[in-house]
Amino acid sequence: MGCVIGCDIGTQALKAVLWGEEGRILSTETSKFVVDYPHPAWAEQDPTQWWRAMVEVIPRLCQKAGVAPHSVVAIGVDGTVDGFVPVAEGGETLAPYILWMDRRAARECEYIASLINPKRLFNLTGLNLDASHTAAKMLWLRNHRPEVYKRAWKLMPSATYIVYKLTGECVLDHSNASSTMLFDVRAREWSVEMLGFLGIEPDLLPEVRRGIDIAGLLTSEAARALNLPAGIPVVVGCGDEHAACVGAGGIEPGIAVDILGTAEPVCMSAYGPAFDESQLVETHCHAHPERWLLENPGFVSGGNYRWFRDNFYVHIDSQDASYETLNREAARVSPGSDGLIFLPCMMGAMAPEWNDKARGVFFGLTLAHTRGHMARALLEGAAYALRSVIESMQRMGLTVHEIRAVGGGAKSDLLRQIRADVTGIPVTSLSVTETTGLGAALLAAVGVGLCSDLKEAVNCTIKVARVNEPNLGNKALYDQTYQNFLFLYRRLKECFERCPSAGLAVISRA
Repeated sequence: MGCVIGCDIGTQALKAVLWGEEGRILSTETSKFVVDYPHPAWAEQDPTQWWRAMVEVIPRLCQKAGVAPHSVVAIGVDGTVDGFVPVAEGGETLAPYILWMDRRAARECEYIASLINPKRLFNLTGLNLDASHTAAKMLWLRNHRPEVYKRAWKLMPSATYIVYKLTGECVLDHSNASSTMLFDVRAREWSVEMLGFLGIEPDLLPEVRRGIDIAGLLTSEAARALNLPAGIPVVVGCGDEHAACVGAGGIEPGIAVDILGTAEPVCMSAYGPAFDESQLVETHCHAHPERWLLENPGFVSGGNYRWFRDNFYVHIDSQDASYETLNREAARVSPGSDGLIFLPCMMGAMAPEWNDKARGVFFGLTLAHTRGHMARALLEGAAYALRSVIESMQRMGLTVHEIRAVGGGAKSDLLRQIRADVTGIPVTSLSVTETTGLGAALLAAVGVGLCSDLKEAVNCTIKVARVNEPNLGNKALYDQTYQNFLFLYRRLKECFERCPSAGLAVISRA
């Protein structure tokens, strides 16, 4: 029996999946990472953590399933988008990886706006002019770490770096490329116009191939480290939310995939490129080679819940128990949290609009509110942000008949029910909630011919486990509280402009 390995290089952990030919998941393994926050609104990671995690996890993955290493016939990789690590020729990393949530490049965005109209940029690349995107961070490196920029051979997204470690090949797929602000999303190639405007040398960028293409073969050095045979094909892979959509079966229109991780990307497949006039929803290439992906790249969501847990539930030692405690306390609070509203903008806003100056807010606190009210308000605030994205997709003419919740947060029945009640759309969960590594595995399965295409791979693997139907009584209440959420955000916009955080001041001087 042939098996494939899918590896997800996430924000907080590497999650690996061993997939068998009949669509069965044979084993899973996880190894955690550390994220560094050296300044307010900065977020970095040491990329050597990713390789150490691979070396730790992959041998365990096979041992746990009782699978001989020679049964592994392919490896697929996905990784966080909107970031890069500068790498010297020979493979030395020259600086930390700048994560998607990092906002240090605000000044660089002002410079880009002086060169190209943001509307033109959106029409060309499908992306908003925003500090989260890779091109702005590349300019920041050139401006503030010129010695590193000059030494760089390639600027690699996380998946590209791991594929390079595995094969010696420097490649990325269309989905990862379309997250850079340097890619012509219609033509599916690097934009000569954007590279020219920004003065970024094309040689710094990886070669673009399809996510299902074979990038190269596992080198002898990598094989020894991973306890696998040399010569195993490694596919190009894709971005993490793109892999999550594949692993969730979100390869056809109609299903919105809600990825409940540190951030909460909301995605939907489309047959061709479409553009949101409000620019809340961006246009990417899909990991599926014949689809596009319409998405909001992800407001911080699970990261807010983790922050709340770590700072207000410190007396509870067990991570699993502490989240369960949050959920139990939140479930005892009535829908609407007795008037308490949370704006999920702890690292800037991605919904209900893009605003890097926005910050998290609890509004309406009284002495009657408890810790449980705040926990529920966190869940409801994320659901309101989700609704704003779904409504933008609907205004684009898309039909959303199902929200498919995946990721760690999808395990919570309370979280899924709140989302169903707020949006009025059924929320389904799958037999496998961690679909990102699974998506990478399915790309690998197609790449080596175990499945004829992604549709076959999805059909033999993906099964719906539960459906949360909207509670119409709660929906009526949430219709009003959602309007209050939007009103609050709009009224606070001037405050965000007048009272910028210290973090943005640091960024502008760095």
